[in-house]
Amino acid sequence: MKVYILDEILKYENCKSILDDMFKEIEHKVSSSNLVFSHFIIDGFELYDDFYDYFLDNIRNIKEVEVITKTIKEISQDIIITTIDYYYRAIPEIEILANEFYKTTSRESWHKLMALVEGVKWIMDTFVAIDTNPQLQDIVRSYEGWNRYAKDVYSLQEIMLDFEDVLENSDFVSTADLLSYKIAPLFKEMKGKLEQLVLEEVAMDKVES
Repeated sequence: MKVYILDEILKYENCKSILDDMFKEIEHKVSSSNLVFSHFIIDGFELYDDFYDYFLDNIRNIKEVEVITKTIKEISQDIIITTIDYYYRAIPEIEILANEFYKTTSRESWHKLMALVEGVKWIMDTFVAIDTNPQLQDIVRSYEGWNRYAKDVYSLQEIMLDFEDVLENSDFVSTADLLSYKIAPLFKEMKGKLEQLVLEEVAMDKVES
């Protein structure tokens, strides 16, 4: 099995016993560079998670592994684009979910609500990862635009505290109200501000080129 990483080719036997050493070597080489690990391409298949399990299940048949790395800015921009996509998908679902809590709440409704809570947590975690990065001025050149988005993230954090209270009290109407009148509109605002931020970045890139 050949592993292509940062202009090097590493060779390993196709057996499970080499996996720990292989992952340690990959981690060492990436951490020694100014890049960040993004994902693997394994015999043409792009793999973004559950790496170890995938290698365990398929180790005997793997021939070529590409270790894809990116700059911190590239990773952060990918996160921003993924966040925008999440807002597009989540907003109509939130409005549907609110109607379910106004009417008849099912087990599926609760599953969707928990998925939304996990989505909000992801939004906050990725925001903090970008916002606290020492290279923020290189990642997001429109600092004013980023600050406008940051205010919405903090507003979302406050709303989620209220959300926890109404859930603890099993107040379905208040849950639906928060979904419909607070979270959905705020998601729309956040989506718009991130989209504007991306447009500003593209405009700056064109000016510099």
